Amino acid sequence: MSRDALAGQQPGHFQLLAINDDDGDGASIVGLWHVYFVANGQPFDEGFDQWHSDGTEVLNDTAPPQPANGAGTVCLGIYKKTGAGTYKLRHPFWIFDGQGNLAGNGVFLEVVTMNKGGNSYHGTFAFITYDLMGNTTSQIAGDIQAQRITVD
Repeated sequence: MSRDALAGQQPGHFQLLAINDDDGDGASIVGLWHVYFVANGQPFDEGFDQWHSDGTEVLNDTAPPQPANGAGTVCLGIYKKTGAGTYKLRHPFWIFDGQGNLAGNGVFLEVVTMNKGGNSYHGTFAFITYDLMGNTTSQIAGDIQAQRITVD
């Protein structure tokens, strides 16, 4: 769509839809979190996870495999509320080989529930990877714990 065509749109045509996140206790998943992933009793991943009011999410994490170029792993997700304080997240990501070539993709699937007071959440995750042909190359499941990060 051209810039002129965009200028002719009615006000509000491109408004983002906010997720209804009010359970009556004032707690909301929206915000910045320090999240820990544990699989088979061992640390699996750790990161900073930003949940937005429009149902999108950004994770900056340490999950394997790390890109060869040292860029780190920052990827995007989408979530929906499924119950009181409970959310379902789908978080796709890319996989690169040791030379920095695309080698596949994967997905984090999460179900998390806010703790009373809204300063932490817990839940479960599945980490599934695929090669370039779409064949499953790994599946890992585990538990999630997160603490809200605040300014103070």
